Amino acid sequence: MSLTSKRVLPAFAAGLLAASAITLLGASPAATAVGSAECADTHADEHSAARGRPGSTGHDRNEISDAQAAAMNADLRAKIAKNNSLGEFSAQAGGTINVVFHVVTTTAGKGAITDATLTKQLQVLNDGFAGAESSAAAQTGFKFVLQQTKRYANNTWFNGGADNAGTERKMKTQTRVGTAATLNIWFTDIDGFGFATFPSWYKSDPKMDGVVVDYATVPGGSEVNFNLGKTVTHEVGHWMGLWHTFQGECTATNDEVADTPAQAGPTSGCPEGRDSCSLGGVDPIHNYMDYSFDDCYNQFTPGQNTRMQSAWTAYRAGK
Repeated sequence: MSLTSKRVLPAFAAGLLAASAITLLGASPAATAVGSAECADTHADEHSAARGRPGSTGHDRNEISDAQAAAMNADLRAKIAKNNSLGEFSAQAGGTINVVFHVVTTTAGKGAITDATLTKQLQVLNDGFAGAESSAAAQTGFKFVLQQTKRYANNTWFNGGADNAGTERKMKTQTRVGTAATLNIWFTDIDGFGFATFPSWYKSDPKMDGVVVDYATVPGGSEVNFNLGKTVTHEVGHWMGLWHTFQGECTATNDEVADTPAQAGPTSGCPEGRDSCSLGGVDPIHNYMDYSFDDCYNQFTPGQNTRMQSAWTAYRAGK
């Protein structure tokens, strides 16, 4: 895909080029990392972002340092500026994204996922990005279509292999297919629910690009409260360039999306009316980029859609 969409980046985005305190992609450089002191056992590979398992002993892999955030934001601003110098920057108005499912099992078959379940998983993903679950949800225009399902019986890869940076790299290097615009999703057994790479990281490490999800979180899986398949939706949000809604905590910029109210930390369950910050608006507990239960999730916001469109254009479309 090329920069031919009629959808133009909203006017506020042009201001990002002149206002270094406001960014389209990432946390404010002044923001404090959420819970970083609690993640002593973090993954050695920085190229990941995650939805953590409540009570896990680390491996959340969702923390981005201030320096990383600043660098990512500067890179996207530079890309917008470059495109504006060539003409008006036009963000893609959605598009079709090819999906490759990688199902990893033990040699005894633990972790097997049927084609029928994968079909349901793909539908959940499409429903989320189509805004089908709430009248307040953004209709992003992105459609995910199955390109291929690949299956592997590998005890090392399945039994926490993706929690080890070296093993994760071996698994992905041997199996990933496609371009920056191809969504590769691996289902395996991990410490946590899932993790993903951000779009700006593709160029420097293309073989690591994609999403890894715990096999128990698929529709009908064994992970209580997190088995409707929406972990995939959450992680694909990261893959498309979104932060967690609680990334910046109680700051004016919080996750750098204006229509997701600031929140002090991740949500547990589905506490209607939770308001953890003095800034305007209650916590966006129904947003796919929080840590709420699956049955609480129902939306991306228009602001998140704008950000995903811009990141898709800058880093993935036509690459």
